[in-house]
Amino acid sequence: MSRTLSLPLRSMRSSALIGPATALFVSANIANAANLAFNMVFARIMGPAAFADLTLLLTLKLGVLSFLGALQFAIAERTAKEPQIEQSRWRGFDMSWRSLKVSVPAMFLVMALANYLATALNFSSPMALVILAIAVPFFLPMIIYRGLAQGLVDLPRIIVSIQAEWLIRLLGSVLLWQAGFGLPGIAAAVGLSILAGFAFSTQRRDWQWPGQRPGLVVDAQTRALGLATVPYLILQFAQVLVLDSDIFLAKISFSADTAGLVAGLLLIQRVFFFAFLSCSTILQPLVARQSEKETSASNLFLLLAAVAIITALALAVVVPNSAFVVGIMLGDSYSALTSVVWISALTGAVFMASHLCAIYQIARGRSGAAIVVLVFGLLQLGSLFAINHIFAGLEIRTFFGLKLVIQLGCLAVLMGMISMSRKTDPKP
Repeated sequence: MSRTLSLPLRSMRSSALIGPATALFVSANIANAANLAFNMVFARIMGPAAFADLTLLLTLKLGVLSFLGALQFAIAERTAKEPQIEQSRWRGFDMSWRSLKVSVPAMFLVMALANYLATALNFSSPMALVILAIAVPFFLPMIIYRGLAQGLVDLPRIIVSIQAEWLIRLLGSVLLWQAGFGLPGIAAAVGLSILAGFAFSTQRRDWQWPGQRPGLVVDAQTRALGLATVPYLILQFAQVLVLDSDIFLAKISFSADTAGLVAGLLLIQRVFFFAFLSCSTILQPLVARQSEKETSASNLFLLLAAVAIITALALAVVVPNSAFVVGIMLGDSYSALTSVVWISALTGAVFMASHLCAIYQIARGRSGAAIVVLVFGLLQLGSLFAINHIFAGLEIRTFFGLKLVIQLGCLAVLMGMISMSRKTDPKP
């Protein structure tokens, strides 16, 4: 069967990138705005201490999905290069069912360790962890089918899956919280949103039992998928370190109220990062399909320029109105963050630029970029942990300022690597 794509990836150039990139950007930021609304609502009705617990719960979910996101990028890369669509779909179907052998035991393990994890992390609701664990078997299938849609640049399926996920999470959480179910109710809504994201990323035939579908022989490409996952896994691990590790440091080292302030800053940081994550989604399959002689980085630079311009415009609004922005996003309890909000926002945008550079390099077969991001992520974690213990009472502004400096260094190194690799690439 010949391959047909939703978009002509082989002939796509910078001008043709704008359409799909814009569609995904708009879709992602509708979801981003909904997630912001979610946090704005619960930051107000829960207060800083309880909001820190909610942030920790969502961080655990995002951390798992970030790691599994490595598989999504690897599947997208293999799918973009696969000449037969059916071969890609069968592989995804087979992997989805096989994943239950891992995810179901993982679900029961999390349930068994819920009390221990809650105590270790100063988390107030072990039951919320138990309820969220019920959704674990759907994490991998959702990632697998989203990877297929990404590799095929199936924009309608990607967009509907994203929109269904946030809609269930927001509405379900508000309804269950108002009904008095507390944090476990929010955990249930989050779990249902994962199920919705999975369901809308599939096709009708993907719900057949394995015996009704042709068996897939494990071939060289299936084995290659495991190797392709490694650099993306390293990058996703680095993403968790950079974006999510602060809440763990805060919960362990700071008071409950200060940890709540850190949670508020992480929300702002995530808004700026996830606002542009769709750029990686569209860039990666395009670069993966380039031949060795197609060495132009124009698409990367186009997206980096878009990130820079939009970030500059956003900061031009945020900086002079930081008190208003914090008040709207988080409430009066977070007024201490007024002088820090721009640092957190810029850090999220800078790391997104690094993410784009790393995705471009990995898709070109240069996995060393993922190592660079990981090294700087470890440097950030180690530096913040050490400084916080050496200098008692470290100000949040200093804490996040150091984080921004480290991430600017990471971006500079990655840009230097791309500049050097372009000089050594074969000419068209």
